[in-house]
Order: sequence, then C-alpha cells, then structure tokens
Amino acid sequence: MSRTYLKNVRIVDGTGAPAIENGLYVFDNIEDKFNEDVVEYVGEMDQSVLAKAGPEDAVFDLSGHTILPGLINCHVHLDLMLPYRGLGNSFDEFGIPYRTLLSYRRAAEALDCGVTTIRSAAIPDDIDIGLKKAINKNMLCGPNIIACGKGLVAHNGHGSEENSVVMCSGVDAFMKAAREQLAAGADQLKMMYTGGMASANEGLCDMQMTDEEVKAVVDVAHRAGKKCFAHLSNDKAIRQSVLLGVDSVEHGYTLSEETAKLMAEHGTYFVPTISVSSSDDYLLAHGCPAHQVEKGREAAKTHRQGVTWAHKHGGKICVGTDLLPSDPVDGTNATVREIELLVQCGLSPMEAIKAATSTGAELCG
Repeated sequence: MSRTYLKNVRIVDGTGAPAIENGLYVFDNIEDKFNEDVVEYVGEMDQSVLAKAGPEDAVFDLSGHTILPGLINCHVHLDLMLPYRGLGNSFDEFGIPYRTLLSYRRAAEALDCGVTTIRSAAIPDDIDIGLKKAINKNMLCGPNIIACGKGLVAHNGHGSEENSVVMCSGVDAFMKAAREQLAAGADQLKMMYTGGMASANEGLCDMQMTDEEVKAVVDVAHRAGKKCFAHLSNDKAIRQSVLLGVDSVEHGYTLSEETAKLMAEHGTYFVPTISVSSSDDYLLAHGCPAHQVEKGREAAKTHRQGVTWAHKHGGKICVGTDLLPSDPVDGTNATVREIELLVQCGLSPMEAIKAATSTGAELCG
C-alpha cells in the first residue's frame, strides 16, 4: 500500500493548541475512495519518518500552506429555500424526489468547501436520515450527516407552515413525536422553543412551548442516549432551556451575561449562527420579505454581544450557519464567514477554528 507524505506544512489540529509550524503529515492511500485514509504520522518534521518514503509513495512539499481538520457545520437546512414561502405543513411544491436530490447536491457542495460534517436542523420526509444511510453505506460520496429528522413545534409555532416539522400540543404529543423521530433514525432531536424571523406574526421573545413539553422531549432524548437542541431567540427562554436540560442552544439573538455564565456552568453548547443576523445583503438578494430583514437587523443589535459573553465565561461555542454551508457570503462561503464572525466577537482565530472542529465534534458525538 502506498503512502502520501505532506512535508514542511503548517498543521492546525483543531484542539486549540498552537500550530505546528514545520510539520509532517503521513497517511496511507486507500484505493476505495469512500473509506477514510489511515494516518501514519502527524507532528513536527522528522527526517527519519520522511526517509521511509519509497518509490511508490507520493511526497509533496507544502511549504507556505496550512492543513487542518474538516470543518463541522452544526446548523444546516439542506433543502433551504428563500424567500420563505410558508406554503402550509402538508404541501410540498417540489416533491420528495426533487427535494432529496437538491439536498444531496447541497451536502456534496458542503464537502467541496471543506465541510466534512453537517448537523441537519430539520428537513421533511426523513431526507437527512436517508442521505446519511446512503453515504455511510458508500452509495454516495458526501459529508458525515448528523440527522434530526423533523423538528418538533407547538401548534402554529415557529416553522409550523413548513413540512419539515411535526406540530404537537401537550406532553404526550411531544413525547410521541420525539419517539417517532428516534425510531426513524434521528441522531438528535430538535425543538422550536421560541418565535423566529421568518414568520410575520410571531416575535423573537415568544415562548411557544411549556416547561413540561420541553422537559418531555429532553427526557425522551436523554433516555435514548441522544442530545436535543432548540431554536431559541431570547434570553428568558435560553435560561429556562438550560435549566430543563437542553443540550444545545441555537441562535440566541439576545443572551445576557448571567445566562451565558449559566450555560458554561451546565456545559450547554451554543450554536449562535451569527450569519443569520449579519447578512442583510444575502437576505435582500434572495427576495426575503421586509419583516424578516428587519428582524435580522433588530437581532444584530444584541446577537454578537451574547457570543462575546459566552466566550468570556468559557462557553462551548460551535459553528453553524442556518444558511447553506457553501453559500457565497462576503467573499467566501457561509461556513468560513461564520468562523470570521466569531473572531469579530472576541474569539482568537485558533479558538474560532476549534469551534468549527473539535467543539463541533463533541456536540455531534
């Protein structure tokens, strides 16, 4: 079996440790392109290791270049369609075959951008679960997919107009829906706890699920050894979700220092999706309605400060975009732009890379 040697390369390992400025990376070449390469050596340049390269091996001098682990995007809707249509929970203008192919194309585009793992944050018809299975069985080439199936939402709550959610009322209904998603193959469960930007008739401060309903979903997930995450817009709901055992806070447009400290104490992950409140031009270019753009501008006034508080208190911050991972945003792609935005919130570049790699890996299991 041949090997590939990458010499004189700067190596960032994603743990937050200082980069190896003059490194060597050696891996076996696996003939089956769907299998992972086997790492033989990674570390400082070592001439004794390099001397083992034979005529069948490939040696590349990567002076001036950097390698790092694949990026992890923890909040992705592979079938994202803008502007938001709100066509009704039972209607799909595209149909399952087209939506599935579209979602796979987006997953493949993410991989082309260096995003090797995505966490799906609600999609209809078990599409993410099916794609995950096909990729894991080597039928398709794509990123690792952490699937959640459909999101769980209170009747007429955030996202209820979409066919990517299950509407529920009461503890029993939420428990049933949670169990159905797990039985279908979901890796994690998602709840829509508060209002959001897309719908005109809901506010970011709305709390749309009861404590009992949230706790029921948390219990179902944890009894199955799974994590659950929640769409959360406001500080009051975030604080309550932490106390109820939610594993991951998504968005967090308003987050106080006190709540950020509580999250850190409980080990709650934070996927802020700063891109959502920092992309006026993106939303306008995609024809999004005025109320959605205005809500984004309003959220932007507090969004980054919450991320700064989370970082100050040692919170577990992860990268997620809510936009498609490969979407062009401000001269790069959405995933890389999110990393840049974390730096603007006070994280060092290495800390932001850690958010996109090892911390995301912890959240995704």
